[in-house]
Amino acid sequence: MAVKPSRGRSLREAWQARLDTLRQQMADVENTPGLSLLCLIGAATGGLCGLVVLALHTAIHALQTPLFEFFGASGGSFVDTSLTFRIAVPVLGALLLGLIVEWLLKSAEYGIVHIIERLVYYQGVLPVKAAVAEFTMSALALASGQSVGREGVAAHTGAATGSWLGRQLDLPTNSVRTLVGCGAAAGIAASFNTPLAAVIFAMEVVMMEYTIAGFAPIILAAVTGSLVTFTLTDVHPRLLTEYTGFTTVELPYLAFVGAVLGVAGAGFTRLCGALVPLLAPIRVSLRITLAGMVTALLAVAFPQVMGLGFDTVNASLAGQFAIWMALGIGLAKLVATSFATAAAIPGGVILPTFVIGSALGSALGSLGALLLPGHANDAGLYALLGIGAMMGAVLQAPLSALVVILELSGETGLVLPGMLVVIAALVVSRRIAVADSLFRLLLRRRGLDYRNDPISQYLRRASVISAMNRRFRIVERRINRAALDEILANNLDWLLIRSGENRASLMRPSDVARFLSQEANNQLEEIDLQDVPGKRADAYTIHVRASLQEAFDMINRNEADALVVERTTSSNRPITYGVLTREAIDGTYRP
Repeated sequence: MAVKPSRGRSLREAWQARLDTLRQQMADVENTPGLSLLCLIGAATGGLCGLVVLALHTAIHALQTPLFEFFGASGGSFVDTSLTFRIAVPVLGALLLGLIVEWLLKSAEYGIVHIIERLVYYQGVLPVKAAVAEFTMSALALASGQSVGREGVAAHTGAATGSWLGRQLDLPTNSVRTLVGCGAAAGIAASFNTPLAAVIFAMEVVMMEYTIAGFAPIILAAVTGSLVTFTLTDVHPRLLTEYTGFTTVELPYLAFVGAVLGVAGAGFTRLCGALVPLLAPIRVSLRITLAGMVTALLAVAFPQVMGLGFDTVNASLAGQFAIWMALGIGLAKLVATSFATAAAIPGGVILPTFVIGSALGSALGSLGALLLPGHANDAGLYALLGIGAMMGAVLQAPLSALVVILELSGETGLVLPGMLVVIAALVVSRRIAVADSLFRLLLRRRGLDYRNDPISQYLRRASVISAMNRRFRIVERRINRAALDEILANNLDWLLIRSGENRASLMRPSDVARFLSQEANNQLEEIDLQDVPGKRADAYTIHVRASLQEAFDMINRNEADALVVERTTSSNRPITYGVLTREAIDGTYRP
């Protein structure tokens, strides 16, 4: 008597079949259903990332309030604190951070460099534990006045959220990579209320490629991330001065300002690169404490180097600093952030570049007003241009930098001077810093590098599902003649014979049909496929979520002829989806 399947099992199998269909659609995000699903998940990632930024904002203030009360500081700003506060809090905070990293975390994996590393070498898998650790550590670092930004933890937690969602839904690796980009963009957008610049930054710096399929979900993620933190207008930079245009006399000076900021950006990058190997032999707790001491010493004269620095950016944009004060703040922030970054204090470097660029730009703007009376604009507008120039020089992301200028000002008239300043800074910085962005330089200091040629880009964003051959049949090595004849009648491309765990052998049906057509074999009732002459392909198994880059690397590493695309169920039963050959991979990017 046949046993009827339980209703629960039927529903489970139906749900699994539906999920498999969705995953196959997501494997090719160029098609409308796959792209639509990815956009929905990207929007959810952005919303969650916005909530993380709100939580970080709350945590920083929750930690700062008792600190300020203990030292009798008023106003809630580091600028208004006593000398004792400026020296004690950064040093003690850095010491506590260092001990936590050394004793509890055992490693320091933070920020956007970590995101890029996981995208390139780990298929976009970001451990949630590392993101939670950075959230906690960044809150402590920023509350104690370390010279870092909050966008690093925002981007990291957002990227980890996207990676976690993708893995929970068992999505293909190429979709997980896009969701990581969604989280990074949402983190930047929520931190600065610059959604368009965040999208371009994610594509230009994190993903390092521009695709229509990537743009759509990342845009939605940036929008939802910004909407969640839209109410935090008091902590976003804002330009208070109206732009009145520029004169042709001012253009050479704008180019000069860009060049100076390019030197500053290149100096920042090279100083970080030089400090990393110098500090590396020192134990973690001591080098983080050393970075805190550098911040404390600089804060004696320039307390603006401490903490997030939004107040300093806004003061620069309002033109409130004298030339020498603005110049001192910019250089002090550059040195403090270089030590903090090299010592691996958790946080970001983008907001510090805002502080450095705005301060130096303000100083150059005030100087321009003296040199070109009646022609140069005020210090606030030059501070804004300085932000874009410094960001473009340090990150080697000119388009992101230009869009930041436009979004912070809301003035389309700043396009031309913005382009001039940003490109001048970029050209000079590339000449001095050998065309390396800070993130790529830090990756190299870890002994890591990566391929980013067009072929590698394509292989990373394509799934094995999009290139595999579904015209196959799994057969036993020994099979009776009638069953084999029935299989051969199905016009297949491959016969798959399992030869061990994670291994298989592939045969062409045409070779088997030729063997059976020989007169000597007409009477065989059982066929041992191992005895059939013909070309066999040695195959390894690869997970259905894998990208073509993973497949390409696996074939080369194992010197295999082909791969079997499959997934193992909870009951340890493999489900085979298709066969992927080296020729099929090559055919996806060769005409």
